[in-house]
Amino acid sequence: MQETRLRLHLALGAARMSIWDATVVGNDVTEGVISWSSDGAGLVGLTPVEQQQSFRDFLGLVHRDDRGYLVERMQRRVDQCASYHFEYRVLLPDGVVRWIGCRGMPVCEDGMPVRTLGLVWDDSGRKQQETQLFEQKELAEVTLGSIGDGVVATDSRGRVRFMNRVAEELTSWNAEQAEGIDVAHVVRLVDEADGHDIENPVHLCLRERSAVSVSSHAQLLARDGRRMAIEDSSAPIWSRDGAVLGAVVVLHDVTHERKLTNQLSWQAAHDPLTGLINRRAFEVAVADALRSAKDDGHHHALLYLDLDRFKIINDTCGHGAGDLLLQTLSRLLQQHMRESDVLARLGGDELGEILSFCPLPRALALANELRQAVRDFRFVWNERVFEIGVSIGMVEISEQSKSMTELLVAADQACYMAKEQGRNRVHVYRESDAMLLRRQGEMQWVARLTEALEKNQFRLFSQPIVPLDGGEPGHQEVLLRIASAGAPDGDGLILPGAFIPAAERYDLMVPLDRWVVTHVCRHIRDQSRKPHQGPRSMYSVNLSGLSLGDEGMLAHINAEIEACGVDPGQLCFEITETAVIANLPKAQAFIASLRTLGCHFSLDDFGSGLSSFAYLRTLPVDYLKIDGLFIRGIAGNDVNRALVKAINEVGHVMGIRTVAEYVEDGATLAAVRGLGIDYAQGYAVGQPRQLS
Repeated sequence: MQETRLRLHLALGAARMSIWDATVVGNDVTEGVISWSSDGAGLVGLTPVEQQQSFRDFLGLVHRDDRGYLVERMQRRVDQCASYHFEYRVLLPDGVVRWIGCRGMPVCEDGMPVRTLGLVWDDSGRKQQETQLFEQKELAEVTLGSIGDGVVATDSRGRVRFMNRVAEELTSWNAEQAEGIDVAHVVRLVDEADGHDIENPVHLCLRERSAVSVSSHAQLLARDGRRMAIEDSSAPIWSRDGAVLGAVVVLHDVTHERKLTNQLSWQAAHDPLTGLINRRAFEVAVADALRSAKDDGHHHALLYLDLDRFKIINDTCGHGAGDLLLQTLSRLLQQHMRESDVLARLGGDELGEILSFCPLPRALALANELRQAVRDFRFVWNERVFEIGVSIGMVEISEQSKSMTELLVAADQACYMAKEQGRNRVHVYRESDAMLLRRQGEMQWVARLTEALEKNQFRLFSQPIVPLDGGEPGHQEVLLRIASAGAPDGDGLILPGAFIPAAERYDLMVPLDRWVVTHVCRHIRDQSRKPHQGPRSMYSVNLSGLSLGDEGMLAHINAEIEACGVDPGQLCFEITETAVIANLPKAQAFIASLRTLGCHFSLDDFGSGLSSFAYLRTLPVDYLKIDGLFIRGIAGNDVNRALVKAINEVGHVMGIRTVAEYVEDGATLAAVRGLGIDYAQGYAVGQPRQLS
């Protein structure tokens, strides 16, 4: 008997299993007692010695999400006097979760269960492998489902095993219907010249055991009778021992491109990155459309598309990400085009499209469909998710159109207006467009701003930033105005909304920022010479994105602090989230240098960017100013309230104080105070006043 027990112990040890032995009292498994061997006790996190434990105490070791499941399964099988096999989790003392596999059966006497007897083992390794395999499968399916080409996988005999969504659309075959069918019937290829069948590349690939490509004159004959020019390549799928498991075929619709090659060679007419026609070929197409409009009275539409926030992705993720984004979006736009439409890459992130034989109302609807398709798209790069928008300028091509050059200029100007109006929209060009006239008028601001700098016509105002818990002193944001007797608001002041856009466009923001820094430092110096009561005030100074990248701005700030004897702790520089992201490396160095002196930093308009929390970890700022877009109406908007709550909690976890902008009424003030925001700024707590 002793030898038998030893053999059993050694066998269980080799199998890494332990015995489960538990009594059943009154037909209730939870009233029983478990007798643990030393290794069984250690398996569930107890001291590894032989011991007994009540079933209820054992449940305390089980993961709370699995307790009900474990009791229900065991009790049901005990009631039936039937064997059981399932898995559950235990929580070890060090916080590690371990998967336990169990297999056993009740011991019944006279039809009544008296105990349960079986085996338990650590199943964590298998569960981890199972999870990894599932994740890999999901990743592969999502990847194949999201690319712009059709993908079909077969077994070693050329029978379909998998099709992605694009392949289904191209062939008109449903993946379930096609499974097990010879790929030659699903992906039927014919010669575009004579209509004769072409040998399917999968069969050729499997026969020759190497990658192959289809004829350059191949067409795909879909199940519904559609024909489309196709580029096709197939490659074998190998096992580790060198056997061919099957093949994969990639289908790319090149109908549009093949038509263009009848006029121009591929090298001369196409963008090598996206495969779209280039500016030169696009200008030819615009000229053809204009000729059609003048000769035959047809109406077409010219679209100029500029991707919103493309530069952020290109700068922060690298040109590889930018290139992939352009390729993916090009395919996305092509999927939403009609066969007669023409899409081109004009340079950088700018695209052009001709909507042929398309009246203006229909063209506007199609343009908005393109805009929405881009808006709905999510670009993923290194676990970061980016939202992309597109600003579209549109101009009608009609008998009244003058020249190809003027059409392109008009479309470009209309695109500019779409960006000016808030981006991610379509703007139709009009000769009498008041906004275009305003753009021309902005050129006058160059001289006006230069004069204001030379004659010291700027004025500084400040608006209080008030603590909501009373625990810390408030500070104030510095605001800029221009003194002018002819100001539109009648009080002799021109607000920044009138001149900042022109200053940004014509590279005048850096001189303006330097002027503000100089005069704020002088104001602090003058205030320090007066009899002082209470703590010194801190001043928040806005800096533009251009100033963050300016070589001399850092030296200018240091010089003014030293010249005026300013305590650096009285200066807080406000920088917008988008400006930081656009100049991330320089912004990090800029912030680090001034924080070493003792200056503070505030991240303005937080939450308006694409990946706010991801960038926040890399920026050592003291304050987060939550974008007013989320603050306005927060008292009655549950979504905005949830967003602001999340931003506030993340900020506090990172040791950053939060500021709610645009707190304009009592209800909003009560809402942000209730969420635990540290500071409020807006008319509800203080209006702007001129610095004395």
